[in-house]
Amino acid sequence: MSEPSGLIAAATIVGKLAIVLGIPLGVGRLAAAVLARANPPDRSEVPLVGAMPRLLGLGLGLLLTYDRYGARDFDLHSLFDIGGPWDLSLGQFLLQRANPLKYGVASLTDYFAQSGVNSVSIIVALVLSALLLGTILAPFAFWDASVARRVSLGNLASPVVTTYLTIYVVVLLFWLLYLLNFWTFALLAAIFQYYRSRT
Repeated sequence: MSEPSGLIAAATIVGKLAIVLGIPLGVGRLAAAVLARANPPDRSEVPLVGAMPRLLGLGLGLLLTYDRYGARDFDLHSLFDIGGPWDLSLGQFLLQRANPLKYGVASLTDYFAQSGVNSVSIIVALVLSALLLGTILAPFAFWDASVARRVSLGNLASPVVTTYLTIYVVVLLFWLLYLLNFWTFALLAAIFQYYRSRT
């Protein structure tokens, strides 16, 4: 490979990284700013109220991702195959894997319809139901009704964002593993160090 073509390839990868990493960071910051304006100033002093919607969003994101792709697309043996499930252009990644419209309530009902009534689906349904109830009702244990209603509405918006970000991060990780191979771990270490230095 000649030096100019190598530089173009490197610049292309850097451009792709800027786009795919900028999307979740932008969504996360925008959601945090909107929710911060809607929530009372002392909400951060009640970690339980914030934990419930985050756990609900995380659980839904993992469930919807696994239900959509199953173990076959996350098999490490086929991860680096040319023409495999993660051999995608930037456009294909954004429109197919990272598109929030590809995941929704229908996917969730499909999961329970396909899995039927078994111990795993019962546990998943109970955990999700408990987290949803906690998301809605927990604020009423700490604030008066008018403030608690506002926090509950914010709590219902939070899992939607967290679900999308969870799905995005999971599919992004596998796409980056395909795209960058072992350099993905160096990138993740750099991102971790950046956030660690900010706290």
